[in-house]
Amino acid sequence: MSDVILYSGNAFSVADGKGRFVLPLEMRKLVNQASGGQNRLCLSVHFDNGCATGFGLSHKQFLFDEVEELERLAREANRPFNGDLERENRLGTIEDVNFDDGGRFFLHPDIKEEAGITDAIFFYGVGRYFQLWKPEALVASPDRPALIRNKVKRWIDARAAGDGK
Repeated sequence: MSDVILYSGNAFSVADGKGRFVLPLEMRKLVNQASGGQNRLCLSVHFDNGCATGFGLSHKQFLFDEVEELERLAREANRPFNGDLERENRLGTIEDVNFDDGGRFFLHPDIKEEAGITDAIFFYGVGRYFQLWKPEALVASPDRPALIRNKVKRWIDARAAGDGK
């Protein structure tokens, strides 16, 4: 069995009175496992999707190792490759945050602003990491699966009608 952590599933979180969000239980367990038993969450922005990303420390190491491998392949093929720039792009935007045993954490203000997140997050597990979306932005993203967009739209509608948080 591989020791690669894979995130799946989805959930919503609404900020509490202090502005903290709650990492869903199953994702929290995996982040803790991926971070060597620490309640340590790595957050960044997605290059293409307009959302934030979350993962444990093992994926941060994977990103570093991946750049090392790309450098090695470029050297072997005698191709130019700017490893420093690639590390900046992959690792330079990552913010490490702690979360408590209840999963509560503060979303870094820069990441929050870049992803357009205000008071609600839709967590979406997509493999080696999970995405953190402003619900309205996910609904407006035509590349996301219709099943997910429709689920989030129903949640937004229920919330507006006073049936949700």
